[in-house]
Amino acid sequence: MGGGPMELIARARAGEVEALGELCNLYRNYMRMVVRTGLGPKLRERVELSDVVQDALVEVVKQFPQFTGQNEAALVGWLRRLVGQKLADLGRYHSRAKRSGGGPDVPLDAAWDLPGGGGDGSQGGKLLDMLALSQTSPSEAASRREQVVLLADALSALPESEAEILWLYFAENLSFEGIGDRMGVSRKSIKGVWARGLKTLKRTMDGPRK
Repeated sequence: MGGGPMELIARARAGEVEALGELCNLYRNYMRMVVRTGLGPKLRERVELSDVVQDALVEVVKQFPQFTGQNEAALVGWLRRLVGQKLADLGRYHSRAKRSGGGPDVPLDAAWDLPGGGGDGSQGGKLLDMLALSQTSPSEAASRREQVVLLADALSALPESEAEILWLYFAENLSFEGIGDRMGVSRKSIKGVWARGLKTLKRTMDGPRK
């Protein structure tokens, strides 16, 4: 049936199960990016990304009656907090499991700190503006969507390493040095992957040449 975020929220609150399913699908890419960048390398060795995303979506369905927000920004923040709680639970569970085996703790990585705002830098702002204008829906409607959600959708077609670096740079406002420290990779390598991913992303947004 489709519909924008607010229409789907209203229908889901009215008890339409199908609308809640559509709402979950609408934000699947966003939640996947938040989960991926929040897991960190150590937890990734112990859990499957797709399983964590699916578990988070199950929590969305379960806890949706508690959501009282009135716009998409509120929903995005609520989803981010819900994912953060899920990642924190996973971190604690695997820390306990590791301690019982006599090994070191598994850190929570970025589970508690999952920013969701668009980039404040000039490059970030320009990219997110392009994302809004490149949507197939009318630009006015696209501009009402949260740009960080549009970014997650656009990154879904990129290789995971490129998508992750672009997300950390544009959505979480990390520098190349910060991303390198977080991923255990040199600044030069991060910048190279970033440039390649950005080129691919812009080509995707521009569409095929006529």
